[in-house]
This record gives sequence, C-alpha cells and structure tokens, in this order.
Amino acid sequence: MLLLSGIVVAAGFFLAAQFFWEARTVLADLPRISVGPDVLAQSGGTGDPVNILLVGVDSSEGLDPDDPVRAGRETEDEARGIVRPDTILLLRLDPATGTASALSLPRDLIVEVPGGAVTRINATQAVGGIGALISAIDLNFSIPVNHFVVADFAGFAEVVEIVGGVPVYFPFPTRDLGSGLRIADAGCWSLNGSESLAYVRARNLEEEIDNEWVPLEATSPDLARIERQQEFMVLALEQVLAVGRSDISRISEFIDAGSQAVQLDEALTPGDMLDLASAFADYDTEALEVSTMPVAPEFSEDGRYLGEAIVVDDAQELLARFQGQSDGIQPEEISVDVRSSSDRQAEQLVERGFAAARIDGDGGGIATTIQFDPAERDAALLLARYLEGVPQFSVTPGGPLVLDVGNDFAGIRQFPRPVSDIAPGLDVTVRQAITVESSTTLAPSTTSEVTIAPTTSFAPSEGEDLPSTSALENTDVPKDPATAESPPPTLVLRGRPPANALCGPTGG
Repeated sequence: MLLLSGIVVAAGFFLAAQFFWEARTVLADLPRISVGPDVLAQSGGTGDPVNILLVGVDSSEGLDPDDPVRAGRETEDEARGIVRPDTILLLRLDPATGTASALSLPRDLIVEVPGGAVTRINATQAVGGIGALISAIDLNFSIPVNHFVVADFAGFAEVVEIVGGVPVYFPFPTRDLGSGLRIADAGCWSLNGSESLAYVRARNLEEEIDNEWVPLEATSPDLARIERQQEFMVLALEQVLAVGRSDISRISEFIDAGSQAVQLDEALTPGDMLDLASAFADYDTEALEVSTMPVAPEFSEDGRYLGEAIVVDDAQELLARFQGQSDGIQPEEISVDVRSSSDRQAEQLVERGFAAARIDGDGGGIATTIQFDPAERDAALLLARYLEGVPQFSVTPGGPLVLDVGNDFAGIRQFPRPVSDIAPGLDVTVRQAITVESSTTLAPSTTSEVTIAPTTSFAPSEGEDLPSTSALENTDVPKDPATAESPPPTLVLRGRPPANALCGPTGG
C-alpha cells in the first residue's frame, strides 16, 4: 500500500488534536487492533524515542466499485480482513533530538518467522495478522515496535482530497495500465485522491517520448515504486501540514477522514498522540530522513525469483538507528546542577529525565545562563532546548554543567525546542572560547570563563545543514545507445516540482 497513508492521516490527527478539544474523544474512539501481551515493546517515559510501524494494507474496501484499483481483487477475502500489506514503513520519532526517520521495508523482503519458516514479509500479516508482522521485524532485525498504525486505500484518497491534491511534476505524458494512472500532458499537475493512489501504486510506468510509450522502470519495479512513494510522502505531508496550519477550520475534516481510515494498537493513547503532536508541531518536513532497507534479489537454483534478501553490510547503520544504538544524547544521561533559590526548576528537569539537583546559591542574575565544559556541548544544547527562552552560555573548561537561573527565567518546556533555535548561538560560544584559549596560551588568562549572549537571529553553522529530500534523487539520465561518446546527459526531473512551478488539476 502507500508509504504515506499512516503519516498523512496521523499528521492530520496531530494538527486536529492541537486545536480541537473534541478530537481527544475521536482519538479515544478510533478502532483498535489487539495483539499479544509481549508483541509490542514497552515505551519509555515521555520524550523517549519511539518506533511506530505504519502499514498500508492492500485492501480496496471503501473504494468505488468501478475504481481501477479493485480490478482482479479477491474482495470477499478483503471483507474478512485477509489482506497483505502493500507498504511497510518504520517511523522513528525522537522528541529529545527533534528528529524523525523513516525506513521502508520492501514487500518482497525475505524473512524468517517464528518456528523457522522463511517467507516474504508481506505474507506474514495475511497469515498471522499484524502481530506476526511485528514479530518478524523483531526476530529478523532486532527492531522494537512500540506502536502501529494500519491505513487503507480509501482513507488515503480522502486525505489527499482534503488538502486539495498533491503537486507532482511529469516531464512527459505518463501512464500505468495496471494502476490506472493517465497523465495526458507533460508539466506540473496536482493529483487528486484517485490519481495519487494510481501514481504511488504504479509498478510499470511508461512515458510517451517521440510518440512512443517507453517503460520508465525496467528493473526492480517494486524498489522504484518505493522510491517514488518516499518522495510523494514528503510532498503530501507538506500539503497536510500547510493546510492544517493555515486553515484551522478544515482540520475537522482530517478527524472525519482519519476515524474511518486507520486502526491503531490498543496501547497508543490519545495522550501519546498529543505528546508527539506537541513535540513535532514545528517539524520541518525537509528534515525527514527517509531510507529503504538495502536488498538484493534472490533466486532459486532453477532461476525462480524468491524475493529480496537484506544486504547486511549496507544495512548496519540503518538497523543501529532504529534499534536505538545511535540515538543522540538523552536527558537520562545528563547531570546538571541548578543554582536557584527554589527547588522547582531542578524538580521539573528531573520530571523530564535529567539527573538534576539544586546547589547552594541564589541564581539571582539578570540572565539565565548555562555553564558548561566544551566537551559537554551536546548536553548543554539539549538542556537549553528544554528551557523557555534562549539562555546565555558560559564556557567553563573542566567545570560541571550548571544551570544558573536568572531573573528572566521563563520555565521548563514539556518537549525540547528545535535544534536550530539554539545550536548556532551555542557554537558561537564554543568557538569564541577556543579562540580566547588559543590566544592566551603564552600568558595567564585573567579568567577561564567566556560568556556570550544569544543573538536575535541565527543562521545554521557550518556542517549543520539539515538533511533534505533532493529532487535530483529521483532522476533518470537519458543515454544515446548509438554512440559511446554522447554529450553530457541532461537530468530529467520527476516528482517534486521545480521552484515556482504552477501546478493545476489534470482534469481527470
């Protein structure tokens, strides 16, 4: 199914939850799926990283009877809940670092199931339900799943309609006979719900070049489809967030669409969803890290295609991320002394997970300041992100991490603010301290402390650009087979529209 069904629908709920009290009741009443007591991994405290399994089921329930997606389907089996997941996506959310990562698992990925049998991963749910799929992910990849969201075709199409379509650029007329996609003219087009479904489900795209239909994806159509879905996911998510933030009155439509489109695990509470909504309310979709499990086709001795086998060496870094081995520093790892006339600030930091304790002395200064050793830069950054207002920073080589509560202290946040609000000013402090230290190595310094007030405007420091989805990642390079010395190829952009492109409805 669709990479983005769960994300788009969930984003709609997150937006809705922030503005409508009645959304809490709707969230509580969402249909739930029960799994065994030991299937889901236990979530940590508020603000801890979570892995959410997003499953787009290969079901056409709810679609119009003449929809091309329903062609050739066993609709009676679907009505009884016998479905295969068409998209399997792991979403890792880390409120402490403000990062989100998505890992797509190809539907033909070869896995072992409990008991020793080997099958393709999309067959596990059809046989043993969502619990069997989760168990296979844990058994084969040691990735804990804390929650899951199951979304269907009809719900995805409705969400796309709510946002008024998703813009996609086509360099040539494009079609896919199997999915029903038909784009008559080249250009930027805003795809409606059914067109979006056809686009992301297409496995045999063709482009009309010089009056001839040319296959676009001749090899590994499933992986090519995943790459296309990944880019479309980001485009659709941008539309959902843009509409929700600019037109609050339409958020109730997300509630209605989502309540009929998704099923959740029993452990995912409205409070959990609202907490995640708060933590990622200002999330920049360009920072979403989207990856596909590296695989290679596997064949039997007689040449029969068996599926896709994981390329272990290439997958280690991805697996480590979703296993939690490469998470950034967490509050539980940070000890901080709080200089204040009250115990309240230290108590609030303890509630957020920090090892905080009040020390003697009255902060009393005008400006709240964080004192830190340069080696503790990441700890100071995370502490600052939990404060209301941007503090000053003071480098004290060899000293402990100290929060000096000033008269301007505004409170402790429930969730950390974006890294970009703090990191540039903090790094200016560190660089300034290094410069001072270097310039005074031949003469004793009158002070070992350097204090820098935050600036009112920050620009990302060198090397800290957030990862983004590049339009060039989804390109083809036409080559002239008649000569080995063709001129430099022209990159053909597909998917994300060029800057300032005007996108209209297809008329379909």
